[in-house]
This record gives sequence, C-alpha cells and structure tokens, in this order.
Amino acid sequence: MKKQRLLATGFLALACTSCGNGLYPVSGKAMYNGHPAVGAAVFFQRKGGKSQNDPLIMGLVQEDGSFALVCGSKGKGAPPGEYEVLVEWKQGGNRGKGRVRTMPDRLKGRYADPAHPLLHATVKAESNNLPPFELTD
Repeated sequence: MKKQRLLATGFLALACTSCGNGLYPVSGKAMYNGHPAVGAAVFFQRKGGKSQNDPLIMGLVQEDGSFALVCGSKGKGAPPGEYEVLVEWKQGGNRGKGRVRTMPDRLKGRYADPAHPLLHATVKAESNNLPPFELTD
C-alpha cells in the first residue's frame, strides 16, 4: 500500500504543470454501494473543455471515502468552474515484473467515459466540500 501511495503521490506531483494560479480547495467523498471506494481515482475535467489542453486535476479516495483534489505541482485544489467528473477504480497493483499492467476497472468504465460523464460538479472561488458521489453497478 505504501508503494502505491508513493507512486500516486509522484504521479500527482508530475501530472499537472499548467494549473495556474487561482486554485481553491476541493474535497468530497466517493462511495460504492454505501462503502468507501478506497483507491479509486477521481478526475475533474472542465465541462466543454478539450481534455488534451486542460490540466489534470485529480484526487485519490482514502480509507474513509474522502478525496482532495490536487493540480500537480501547482498545489491542492482546482480553478473555479463547471466540471465533468470521471472515476476509475483499478483492481490490484499496477506493476508486474517491471512493466505497467492494465488492470480492470472495478466500475467497468461506467464512470470513466469522457464522452458520457455521469457525474458533474461545480467548483466555486472558495473552499469546496462537495456532496458525496454515490457510485453503483
């Protein structure tokens, strides 16, 4: 678990180099059938934005179901605006014999399709504590 957290922290630190100033704290919870979706990755992408031009904003779900968004090395939070929320929950570790393996999504891609996002959120220019995202089969 420590290796996964270290890798995730490193990924978050390198993931976003263009978030810019004006980040506001964003926290929330992701629950799966009433239980914390521990280890799931929660991604925010600007509504109507072109994902290849937008910064990567994400958080990892903790033991209690909570997550806090990070915009890479620019810090915690996200710029204000309307977002489509994607969630991907990989099973098991992601490394085997020195190679990255593609692990199946426990949610079967239901919440990870950028063309048909099921979740949405608004980030305001203030501290944001979002309502829980309730994930189901």
